[in-house]
Amino acid sequence: MTFQTVILLSLIQGITEFLPISSSAHLMLFPILFDIKDQGIIADLFAHIGSLLAVMFYYRKDIKDIIISLFNKKYDRSMFYNLFIATIPIVIIGIIFVLFKIKFRDPRIVIYTSLIFGTIFFLADKFGKKDLTIKKLSLRDAFLIGSAQTFASIPGSSRSGTTLTCALMLGYKRQDALKFSFLLSIPTIILVGLGGILKFALNPETINIYPLILISIFSFIFSLISIRFIMFWLKHLSFKPFAIYRIILGIILYLYLK
Repeated sequence: MTFQTVILLSLIQGITEFLPISSSAHLMLFPILFDIKDQGIIADLFAHIGSLLAVMFYYRKDIKDIIISLFNKKYDRSMFYNLFIATIPIVIIGIIFVLFKIKFRDPRIVIYTSLIFGTIFFLADKFGKKDLTIKKLSLRDAFLIGSAQTFASIPGSSRSGTTLTCALMLGYKRQDALKFSFLLSIPTIILVGLGGILKFALNPETINIYPLILISIFSFIFSLISIRFIMFWLKHLSFKPFAIYRIILGIILYLYLK
């Protein structure tokens, strides 16, 4: 793997993981667009590790409060319970995928997921009430958002996109919806990472670890920039441009891959 490939993979992961445009889809499309060998799931896994570290660093204070709340009753534990409940659906789906060896690596799937979920995302952002804060997040809403996240198992659906769509439809403010989506990404990416490690352990292969470490490092840097960018963006604008981008991407891919 060349250094240029490492940088491009890290850049794609860093930008697309926290923008609601689907990182898995763009990582899948990367070797097709650049006419190179598929980087494989292990490279994608290390790219996601960098994103995980970035979101943990950005929300380190919130994570600290959540951990302290488990040992100190004076702290509010609602966020811990909400994240726990929201993670259950993706755990169930993950187990099903592993048991039945379900895989989605066909780029043509991205055509339809981009068009369908991009359109739903646009409508949710346009018509959602957006008056609830994350402090009012109920266990029911957390479970619904977590259930919406399971669609991200299909490339092109976008983990952040599906969770944000659901949160907006439930009436939460954009920035509050985004914060919960980001916090929910922490246990989700950890579980996906463990799943990837398990697959690798069951089917070991010879790998060069150094490019993978570089992917994680650069993915961390680009992911952190991406998180700060989207937070700044929402202070002034909406999610509509990202929804439109996904619809346009679906149309372009249809014309390119049909």
